[in-house]
Amino acid sequence: MDTLDAWPGSPGPRSRRPAEPPLELGTAGARRGGGAHGGVLGEIDLASTPAAVRPARSYIRALVGECCDAGATVLDDLELLTSEAVTNCVVHALPRPDGTVRLRALQVGPFIRVEVTDGGSLPGGRTVPDDPLADNGRGLYLIQALARDYGTHQHTDGTTTFWFRVTVDQGW
Repeated sequence: MDTLDAWPGSPGPRSRRPAEPPLELGTAGARRGGGAHGGVLGEIDLASTPAAVRPARSYIRALVGECCDAGATVLDDLELLTSEAVTNCVVHALPRPDGTVRLRALQVGPFIRVEVTDGGSLPGGRTVPDDPLADNGRGLYLIQALARDYGTHQHTDGTTTFWFRVTVDQGW
């Protein structure tokens, strides 16, 4: 299956019901140089709503599975961490000016780097709870446990990119 075929807005059969607004506002980015040594595998703009988490997970799993021949464990980890990162952005940050968050996957040597760009922090900020058993705030604990590393980057336009890397063992 071609990764682009699985996303709302792509050509395909139409139902009789009126279409709901798509969660994906842009089109999936074309793969650009995601060969053996690295490059952007793909990117997609998603509506900055909690409903965007599911297509984000599916997109990363399908994209990395197709492009990198990653094993099931790596794909499971990428799917879970993507879910946590996108959830954090749509719940605790502002959307970008067009109402979206951008999800991007890159291959950097033996790593897959996933980036989620939002419109920046909400006023007042957010703290991570000290208790890992708290009702919320466990996403960062999962990222710390499963990702090789992670971080954030503040852009001059006010947007913020959260990123994490996961090792893909392809014999490197």
